Amino acid sequence: MNVPFIDLSQTTAAVKDVYLERVTSLLEKNRFILTEEVAQFEQEWAEYLEIAHAIGVSNGSDALYLSLLALGIGPGDEVITQGNAYNASVVAILRTGATPRFVDIVPNTLTMNPELIAGCITHKTKAILVVHLFGQPCDIQSVRSIADAHKLFLVEDCAQSHGAMYAGKHTGAWGDIAAFSFYPTKNLGAFGDAGAVVTHRADLAERVIRLRNLGSVKKNNHEILGFNMRLDPMQAIVLSLKIPFLKEWTNMRKVAAQRYSTLLADAGVGEILQGLPNGTHVYHLYVIHVNRRDAVKAALLAKGVQTEIHYPIPVYRQPFFGECADACPVTDASAERLLSLPMFPHITAEQQEYVVAQLRNTIITK
Repeated sequence: MNVPFIDLSQTTAAVKDVYLERVTSLLEKNRFILTEEVAQFEQEWAEYLEIAHAIGVSNGSDALYLSLLALGIGPGDEVITQGNAYNASVVAILRTGATPRFVDIVPNTLTMNPELIAGCITHKTKAILVVHLFGQPCDIQSVRSIADAHKLFLVEDCAQSHGAMYAGKHTGAWGDIAAFSFYPTKNLGAFGDAGAVVTHRADLAERVIRLRNLGSVKKNNHEILGFNMRLDPMQAIVLSLKIPFLKEWTNMRKVAAQRYSTLLADAGVGEILQGLPNGTHVYHLYVIHVNRRDAVKAALLAKGVQTEIHYPIPVYRQPFFGECADACPVTDASAERLLSLPMFPHITAEQQEYVVAQLRNTIITK
């Protein structure tokens, strides 16, 4: 049996025909920039998240960058984020001219450790950027309290947490501002690059609207320095079509995740990560810890099981970053053992049973 790491064929098929019809209609209108399709998606996404404003942008990386710019973050400022943040989160900070500072993660959840934040705050600190990684919300309520106590902005990277909740509130709705990616493999994925910024604050929304469109809301009137970071209407169309499926597809991911957890526990292989008591995990990825991870990954591939590593090198150890003064030993240790198993809404029980059986055989024979 061959088990792909991700299979988008069925989620694509669910919207393909209507998508082609709507794209044809768009072509007939001969209008292609910031169209009504974009506005429709923005309204639908804001309603889904129960948040006041959603602004469609070019991709998730730009969404993070625009979020930080909207808060006025720039050279001389520091932004606290977590050790296992993905490259895009840290690059967004660097693009503003600010300096990333890293706090470590909780070993069994891999979420930002709120107890370590205070020790990283200096007179230069302007914001905390949390990353809801793998579909798991962090303890955002505690981080929100810390941000408020120190009068810091709170930014949420929700690139992997579409529909995830903490204490009954969606990720993205806790911060001053938040960024989403709709890269094709995300739980809500476009047919190319796409992103969104969300916020409760009208002033921040207005600033992002200008920033994404060359500093303008009125043609030839560029009030601020801005960029060409608009959401393409063809991506807005597919996102609007997929939103009604998101709850169903998320529930399918949860069922698959529970099946994995049961199979792995019964087989006695892999270290299963824990969820937070007040959090609702949406399983963008199903991640475990295994010893001799690279050898296990290679052996699984030889048996037809595709796996991935998220992420083998912490961003602060990437060649582009340079020296990092912040110690994150839990992140370092985790990066050597992380393995992401195949996960997508329509993965079958038979596929998952095969994955775990091969994992068990691989670990036993190593």
